[in-house]
Amino acid sequence: MKRFAICVACALLCAFGTGCSNYRLAGTAAELPFHSVYVRPVKNFSYAPQAAALLTNSISQSLMQSPDLTLANPDDAQAELQVEIVDYRRTPIATQSYDTALAASYQISATAKCTLKKSNGEVIFKDRKVTARTIIYLNSVGNGLIGDEYQNMPVLMRELGGKIKDAVLGIW
Repeated sequence: MKRFAICVACALLCAFGTGCSNYRLAGTAAELPFHSVYVRPVKNFSYAPQAAALLTNSISQSLMQSPDLTLANPDDAQAELQVEIVDYRRTPIATQSYDTALAASYQISATAKCTLKKSNGEVIFKDRKVTARTIIYLNSVGNGLIGDEYQNMPVLMRELGGKIKDAVLGIW
């Protein structure tokens, strides 16, 4: 009986040791299958004003902060990132105190569809959707919704660019 208990304990120890050997905590750096990436200019298929250039720059700046990855020209890159802005929404979330038909703030959201391919044509991920949100508070200076929306577009695209960077670097 004692011998049986020792065998069971050894079997459980071996199973536990091998089961946890490849476990990785969230946020732990993984070895990327590429070391350089080309970010294609973003295409905007939404109504987000002037968002394509802002998002392209935001993605590039976010990826440059990673020590494991460099930006490269299309001919030299080991991977290519394609991004399309496919949805842009403006939703009122609060109303004016003196008129409930007028919005006091809006939540704006942008959704991008991302595809990452290696230079040999192997698809790492395809059409992965990434969404970012921010809130616009209408000010009393007189810019109105359009002015405040333009003013907050860089904030939204910076948030979306950071999430796209996380999708690129968070490959498992």
